[in-house]
Amino acid sequence: MYVEAYEPEPRSRRSYYESSMCTRCQERRRRDNLQSNGRQKDEKQNKGSSKSTPGEGFDMSVRGREPWNATDSSHVLAVKTALHLSAMPETVLCRESEQTCVIDFCKTCIVEQRPGSLYICGCPGTGKSLIMEKIRFLCNTWSMQAGTLAPEIVAINCTTLTDPRQIYSKVLQALNATLDTGETPNSDSKLKELRKLVCDTSKTKSSKKMMLLIVDEMDYLITRDQSVLYDLFRLPSSANSRCILIGIANAIDLTDRLLPKLRSLNCKVDVITFPAYTKDQILEVLHQRLKDLPYLVFKDASLELCARKVAAATGDMRKALHVCRNAIDIIESEAHEVTDEVKSILVDEEERRRNAPDSIDTKLKMREKNLGLVGLDTMALALSRIFRSPVVETIQALPRHQQMVLCAAVTCFGRAKKDATLGELNLAYRVFCKSMGMQTLTAPEFSSICQVLADQALLNLGTNREDRLRRVTLKADQDDVISALKGIRFFSNLFR
Repeated sequence: MYVEAYEPEPRSRRSYYESSMCTRCQERRRRDNLQSNGRQKDEKQNKGSSKSTPGEGFDMSVRGREPWNATDSSHVLAVKTALHLSAMPETVLCRESEQTCVIDFCKTCIVEQRPGSLYICGCPGTGKSLIMEKIRFLCNTWSMQAGTLAPEIVAINCTTLTDPRQIYSKVLQALNATLDTGETPNSDSKLKELRKLVCDTSKTKSSKKMMLLIVDEMDYLITRDQSVLYDLFRLPSSANSRCILIGIANAIDLTDRLLPKLRSLNCKVDVITFPAYTKDQILEVLHQRLKDLPYLVFKDASLELCARKVAAATGDMRKALHVCRNAIDIIESEAHEVTDEVKSILVDEEERRRNAPDSIDTKLKMREKNLGLVGLDTMALALSRIFRSPVVETIQALPRHQQMVLCAAVTCFGRAKKDATLGELNLAYRVFCKSMGMQTLTAPEFSSICQVLADQALLNLGTNREDRLRRVTLKADQDDVISALKGIRFFSNLFR
C-alpha cells in the first residue's frame, strides 16, 4: 500500500493530484475554487472588521437551541446516530467536483449501455465509498429514465479475500453463476466463466443488462505480476462487454504502475483523485451532521479544535466523526458520575434542605449546567485518546507509584526548570503523596522506581556518588505525560 497517501498533503502532492485527474474534473475543481474565493471575499466585505466565528458561513440557526442532556439516553442515541459512519447525508459536501465526475461517468455508461473503467483513489476517509453508495441508489433512476434494464450491481470489498484470485469466484457468486466446465474449478476456469458472462453476445442491445462492478480496497489485489488487476481492467475493453468497472483504493500511484501495460492492451482507465479534507471542510461536514438535532451538543471551539487536529494529522473525515463520538462517550460517563454525586448530596443533606433549600437548589442547578455542551477539555481528551502516542499508552499502563513519580516530576520541573536532583524530586513526590493520602516509598524504593522509569526512556538519570544528588530530567514529552495522567481518574483533577 502507498504509505505516503496517509500523510498530510504537501504542496508537491497537490500538483500530482491535479495531473492524475481527468480534464473535466480539473475544470470543475478550478471553477469551484473560483466560486469559493468569491464567496469568501463577499463574506469578508459583509463582516467588515468583525471577527469571524467558527462555523460561520454554515447555517447556524442552532444558536437558539437548548443544550442537550447528557444523562438522557434518547439524546445520546440521537447524537451518536447522527455522527455514525452509516448515517447517509442528503448531500455530500466539499466533494462537488469529484462527485460530478463520478456521476457523469456512471450515468453515461448506464444510459448509453457502454462499458468503461474508472479508478477512484485518495487518502482514507475522503468520501470515496460514500459517493459510491449514492451512485448505487441512482442507478435504477437512470435506467428508468433511459428506458433500459437496471444494471446488475456487484460490490466486492477486497479486505475479505484471503487470496487476490478469489475475486473471480466472489463476483460469480454475486451473479448466481455456476461453472459450465466439467473440470475442477480453479482461478483460470473462474476467470474464463466471468469473461463469458461479461461478454454475452446472445442478447440484443435492448435486452442487454449492464453490470456495475465496484471493487473497494483494490490495492489488496496487488500481486507480483499484477495479473489479477490486469484481468479486471481488461473486462470492460473486451468485445461485446457489458462491464462497468469502478476500482477504489488509497494508493494514488496504482494506475501509474499499471498504465504502461494497460495502454498496450488498449485499456482506457479514467482516474479521479480525492484529496484529504481541510480544516474548514471537516468543520462544515460536522455542522451538517449536527444541524438537524433539536438541541446543541458541541461548543464551536471544540468542533474547531477537532477539525484542526484531524486536518493536520490525516484529513480523514471518519477519524473526525470517531473523535466526536468519543467525546460524547466521555461526557456521558462524567454526567452519570455527577448525577450519582447529586443523589448522594440529596441523601446527605436531606435534613438541611428544610433549613436552607435555596442553597441546595442552587448547587444542583449549577451541577446540571456543567453537564451541558462538549467543551475544549472534553474534546482535547477525546483527541488524545484517538491520536495518543505510544508514550501515553506506556504511562497509563504503569503501576500507581511510578505514575505518581512522573506526576511529581511534571510539578517539580514546571515549564522553566529542566532538571532537579533525585532528592528534590523525592521531596516533591512525598508532598504529592501526603496531599493524596498515600503512603510514601522509602528512599531506596524511590531510587529503584526512578531507575525503572529511566530504563523505559521516561526519565534521564545522571551519575553521582551520593544517590540523592543525581540529576534527573524528564525524557518523555511533558505534554504526553500530562495527557496520559489526565486520562486516569486518580490524577484527572490535578490538571484542570
